Amino acid sequence: MNEVKDVTKRGLAWIWTKVGHVFGDEIYLKVRFRLLMGKRLNLDNPQTFSEKLQWLKLYNRRPEYTMMVDKYAVKNYVSGLIGKEYVIPTLGVWDRPEDIEWDQLPNRFVLKTTHGGGSNGVVICKDKSTFDKEAAIKLLKKNMKQSDWKIGMEWPYKDVPHRIIAEEFVDPAPDIKDLSDYKFFCFDGEVKGLFVATERQKEGVDVKFDFFDADYNHLPFKQGHENANPYPPTPHNFEQMKAVAAKLSKGHPHVRVDLYDVGDRVLFGEITMFHFGGMVPFRPEEWDKIFGNMLTLPGEKLGGAIIRYTLDGKMIITQPCLIDYKWYCFGGEPQYCQVIQGRTSEEAIDFFDKEWNHQDFIGLHPTANNALVTPKKPVKLHQQIEIARVLSKNIPFSRIDLYEVKGEVLFGEITLFPLSGMGSFRPEIYNLKLGQLLQLSAVS
Repeated sequence: MNEVKDVTKRGLAWIWTKVGHVFGDEIYLKVRFRLLMGKRLNLDNPQTFSEKLQWLKLYNRRPEYTMMVDKYAVKNYVSGLIGKEYVIPTLGVWDRPEDIEWDQLPNRFVLKTTHGGGSNGVVICKDKSTFDKEAAIKLLKKNMKQSDWKIGMEWPYKDVPHRIIAEEFVDPAPDIKDLSDYKFFCFDGEVKGLFVATERQKEGVDVKFDFFDADYNHLPFKQGHENANPYPPTPHNFEQMKAVAAKLSKGHPHVRVDLYDVGDRVLFGEITMFHFGGMVPFRPEEWDKIFGNMLTLPGEKLGGAIIRYTLDGKMIITQPCLIDYKWYCFGGEPQYCQVIQGRTSEEAIDFFDKEWNHQDFIGLHPTANNALVTPKKPVKLHQQIEIARVLSKNIPFSRIDLYEVKGEVLFGEITLFPLSGMGSFRPEIYNLKLGQLLQLSAVS
């Protein structure tokens, strides 16, 4: 019964790839995620690795990512960062399979499409005398027409030119029987795990995936395929591969760096932005959350709300933006409430008295302005005032920071010196008026 359900969901997901794009990127991803992962996609406060990958698809659209996923253009990028000795030499590049100059190619070579498609767009020639050119052209033509970016909304592939490259055939060292893929999970320059793909070259045998931590300890979960038996051993140049992956991933929230270990050297494979498109379940599911904890999305935590920024400067709030209610208290008596919304360098600030009358001054940031829409009176205003009164008792001045969450008042912090006393009020006269409320004579 479960297999029937899985087939049905995959079928619906395939139909959705044909019709779902008219509803926009976010809805498209939410529906496909629900069909393939069996649960809702939480973009407001993503927790799992799979959810965070969908968030990155929508909001981390840096233009250099298109170059980084282009299997041809990325070679110059990698050469500049770590050296050309890590890059498999290119033998040729063509816009159409029919243009491939077969006579110029050596006896053994590898053909790849440059715009994605995983192993689907790869053709390996081990002996030119028996190589089926027509079959290769047919496969490459089919893959050249595909726009894989649409399926998983992996937008960096959208503008990658559809080309074919020929690369040198890589011979591993004699004691390496299987040229395994080592795929490193990297988080802003730090390698935290990897998976190894083995048995890809064996006809009639399903590929095996094994996951490891950064010390090459085998991890007890599966994703997409079964584990190998026995597990693949530690590669010869493991530490060197980790160093390479760290350099290539620096400055990016998450990328997967794919490398080969051929015994005497390490070779670069490709950079993947969205591991399995973030649409393949972890078994057991708890590992999705464990990997999610490794990935810190762009932005910072400020004022109880996680705020992140897109490339075009738009602010994306991925937890409900908590309004800060900051009560200015003098000798245990709250006098003014500073209400802050937005929590940016251009945050919106408004002051109110205890009766929630809007005041005609602003501070403390010199560039701050009032909110375009005046904040409403909090539901628990009187409770906030009482809490601030109790917490500020016997203190000449304190600022009591509170929040309201689902009808409940929550404590934030007590601040004794807002902006270290270096902030400014506009008009400036209010600096004097608030100063008059602070009785230094009460200080013993």
